Amino acid sequence: GINAEYGEPEMGDRPVYSCRCHVFRIDATTKKTWIPAAEGPVQVSFFFDPSKRAYRVVSIDNGKPIINSTIVAGMTFSRTAQKFGQWSDQRANTVYGVGFSNEDELTKFADQFEEAKSCVARDTLSPVGSPPPIENHDTEPRRAMSPGLPPEPARSINSFDMELPIKLRSSVTTDGESSDHSRTSAQENGVDNMMENLRLENDRLKTSLGQSQSNLKKWEVELHTLRTNNSRLQGALHENSRNVEEWKTQLLQYREENSKLRTRNEELEIEIENLNRSGTHSPKLNKKMGKSSLKSEEVERVKQILEKVTAELVEVKEENMRLKGQLRNQDDRNGQTKQAYENSMVCQLQADMEIRLRDLVDMNRKLLTYCRKT
Repeated sequence: GINAEYGEPEMGDRPVYSCRCHVFRIDATTKKTWIPAAEGPVQVSFFFDPSKRAYRVVSIDNGKPIINSTIVAGMTFSRTAQKFGQWSDQRANTVYGVGFSNEDELTKFADQFEEAKSCVARDTLSPVGSPPPIENHDTEPRRAMSPGLPPEPARSINSFDMELPIKLRSSVTTDGESSDHSRTSAQENGVDNMMENLRLENDRLKTSLGQSQSNLKKWEVELHTLRTNNSRLQGALHENSRNVEEWKTQLLQYREENSKLRTRNEELEIEIENLNRSGTHSPKLNKKMGKSSLKSEEVERVKQILEKVTAELVEVKEENMRLKGQLRNQDDRNGQTKQAYENSMVCQLQADMEIRLRDLVDMNRKLLTYCRKT
């Protein structure tokens, strides 16, 4: 037991663990708020009574016991915050709360509590006079910084019937001159501000989440649109590549045909020059005149060829204009991707067609001159 006169444990109790922390007790009237049991951190110790084979948690402040709790098998130590824990004592008809400066101190205290409760439950304590089974982790008192506001008291299996706490009103203060009323008011204001900030932060996070989901849907639609446009552009690019290859093939054919016409024109020019050089009484001329009908037929055939080529040139020019229109439309769809290359090909085709047209016009003029002479 506790020596009431001196506020100390009896001689039979053996200390097995000791620490320093802030001590709280539940408000017996409201059963909803914590009341500091001391002005600052105090020493809290676990004692083992060999004669009664019992463990007790004891804390004394200024000669007055503020914790005197015998641990029984049904007790539960609850960690209700990172640095705060509590347990219910039906014998004392109260709930004790302890606050530490860090989480490790709270863990050690909780481990000691559970070990003591387990020993009591199993009834496997050491024989009378032997050391208690709980290891003394820290025989020196440990001083703690202020743990801040204690959390709301939670229900325990063995706790007496009380309502769930609604507000946190008590905190630790080191100012001995402050009254309980001022401490409680300051604590209420601090908790209200903290809860208001949490509500605002929660609303902000909800708004951000909604905006993120909306933006995600919008980005998915844009991504699908970009993929569709990309597929269309790739198809148009492949089609343009095939058209360019066809144009190259046609250009080679036109060049070969143009080369053949030039060769034939040169042969005719040589023949005309030879006729002019020989004179009207030349035997060769007479021989040629005998074959004038054949030459006339050949000239007619050449004229037909020229007309055919001219018609083909007109068709080629029309096709060229149509292709240019298609290229302009394709440039509008594809942007500037193939503009330089296609423009160069069109210019090259135009230049080749103009050269071919000039050659055919010259050939036509020479053939007409030849026909007039013959």
